[in-house]
Amino acid sequence: MTRAVLALLVLAAGCAPERVEYRYRNPLSDRAKDEVDHTLPDGTRIVYRDRPAEAAGRFGSSEVAASPEQPPVQGVGANDGSDPALELRIEHPDGTIELRAFTPAQVIAHLQNAIRNREYPPFYAQMLTKDARKEWDARGGEPAFAAWMDEQRSAVMEFLNRTSYGMFSSDVITRATGPKSIELQLTPHLHGQFRFEAIEFERQQGGMRLRALR
Repeated sequence: MTRAVLALLVLAAGCAPERVEYRYRNPLSDRAKDEVDHTLPDGTRIVYRDRPAEAAGRFGSSEVAASPEQPPVQGVGANDGSDPALELRIEHPDGTIELRAFTPAQVIAHLQNAIRNREYPPFYAQMLTKDARKEWDARGGEPAFAAWMDEQRSAVMEFLNRTSYGMFSSDVITRATGPKSIELQLTPHLHGQFRFEAIEFERQQGGMRLRALR
């Protein structure tokens, strides 16, 4: 009888479902490229996935898409302001538009939307760093910024699309340039294929802002 009970226990343990925890990679982490799938000592399998592209008004879904046999798992990262459920674009009843960004990818998405729809005032007022806006103010302010973006429209969009696509690959180098600043740069083998090679960001006022495009 004892052996039979033990055999049943072993069989039950062998049939226990595998615990899988899905996590989004953090674009701001210097360890982002090292966040690879692994198994914890307790047997939990950690699976990392890149965040989905931003959609208008909301940054992806609040859940990490699981495999068909696994239930959806809530996304992680709320503590660093990267919760995908956060509203990134809010259209207020009075017609004003409020933009939010906590990662470089979100700033890029806002800039792409501004260029695509020629909706520059909200981006200019809210998504540029203080220094960048000061420099543009000296060159004519938002109208000058809008005119330059329209003039460089194709080149800027090509660069932004390539940077977004390769953000977690070897085609884009991500490096901290200061305690609150970060730069995304195309690798040398892509230089010459695009008019722009790097984009700089800085964390200000609780969010990520665009510092420069070069």
